[in-house]
Amino acid sequence: MFTDIINNMKGQLTGELQSKYNLEPEKADKSVDLAKDNLMDEMKNRASSGDFGGIMDVLKGNKGATESTAVNGAIQRYVGDLTTKLGIPASVANQIGPFVMTFIMNKFSNKVTSEGMGQSDIMSSLIGGGIKDSITKGLGGKLGGMFK
Repeated sequence: MFTDIINNMKGQLTGELQSKYNLEPEKADKSVDLAKDNLMDEMKNRASSGDFGGIMDVLKGNKGATESTAVNGAIQRYVGDLTTKLGIPASVANQIGPFVMTFIMNKFSNKVTSEGMGQSDIMSSLIGGGIKDSITKGLGGKLGGMFK
């Protein structure tokens, strides 16, 4: 679902990046893909370490996106990727990072709120079966080792 939401808003977001930050269409498109990758990586890392509360606070509207250490971590890596992978000047990338991540998190938060999703629904939609399986298998392996 997370990927679907980003794909559905990608046109709007790339348009915003082109008009607000004068990005070329190709760079705007690639920057949205980088944002998705960075945010997904951060969420997977947080979920696998059991530290999903900060993301939940944002998705439930209890915190703004830039108030979350999880989202800020994704923003910092994203800004780095914008400069190194797309050649966007750091001064512009530092503006784009918070804008794009806040835009994405607000869209996802609206979906969570409108559908009344719980934490397990959100985690499933964010991290999908493959990551969810690796997390639970990893935990199961660790716990199973305790009883041998």
